[in-house]
Amino acid sequence: MKRLTMKQMAQDLGLSRTTVSLVLQQKGDQHRIAKETQERILNYANSAGFKPDYFASALNSRHSGVIGIVIPDVFESFMGSLIRGMESVLYGKGYSLMISTSSFNQLRERESIDAMVYRGIDGLILVPTMPFVGAPPYDPSQVAQLNAQHFPLVLVDRTINGLDVACVLQDDYKLAFDAVGDMVGKGYMRIVCLSFSLQATSIEDRLKGYRDGMRLYGLQERFLFLTQQNPDSDDLKDSLVQLVQEGALPDAFLVTTTVIADKLDFLLQRMNLRRPIVRFGSASPWSRHQHIIDIQQPHIAMGSQAAGLLIRLISQPAAECQPETIICR
Repeated sequence: MKRLTMKQMAQDLGLSRTTVSLVLQQKGDQHRIAKETQERILNYANSAGFKPDYFASALNSRHSGVIGIVIPDVFESFMGSLIRGMESVLYGKGYSLMISTSSFNQLRERESIDAMVYRGIDGLILVPTMPFVGAPPYDPSQVAQLNAQHFPLVLVDRTINGLDVACVLQDDYKLAFDAVGDMVGKGYMRIVCLSFSLQATSIEDRLKGYRDGMRLYGLQERFLFLTQQNPDSDDLKDSLVQLVQEGALPDAFLVTTTVIADKLDFLLQRMNLRRPIVRFGSASPWSRHQHIIDIQQPHIAMGSQAAGLLIRLISQPAAECQPETIICR
């Protein structure tokens, strides 16, 4: 006889897998799931002989000692710094980490979160993966449900529009605005902003900071937007060739992410061009590219603040939890 899965149970009951998982972990009251819903799930599970594959200690104590972390990617130093900050707090509190990447795919993000909740994590730290402009928008339903059930959850680096969720951010607008001022102070007047065209609040704030900074000094803004994350694509090269052909190669570039800045630097070298690159990100310890200037960002502090905020959410009764936004500077 084929074993009943939690996914199948959720489909049969017309409920989400997250709700079924929380009830089977005896966390239904904690996350304000209706008594009738809890009874439906437990009765179904008992009649079907369903036995969830959780650690016995987690079922007995309702505490697993595990924190889930879902991030888009592990290759950017930004993500590594966030995790180091989280570790500095969570390990000292006796927690271990369960880390997964969404690979910039929201379906994979949802599956990772479902799997972590299924395994009984005590809380979740999430850097949401956001789609490109023009693509279907981010679906907030899973995060909204967790938040409504008072599941301990903290967003990092970006918010989800329309949801009042605990989050830890940096002041992306001010960092970009100040970067423009610093560049103008060094004599750079033609500054091009290079960015992925992403529906991420952090990117949106950086673009607005650049735009307002350029307008403050009466300078002409110009954006180069990339619409795919394939490192082998020719979109950036084609944009640079167009700038050269127009005679519009800038004095300097402001770049919103590390990965694009590295690709830009590589292409400029191949074209025998040298331009200062000011970027959101940080260099590898062995990097010697003196013409790349990193905007100092509090990534480790963001990670530690997110971990501390999550621990407070775990330790407080659900009724006392109020969504809090922390801005790291």
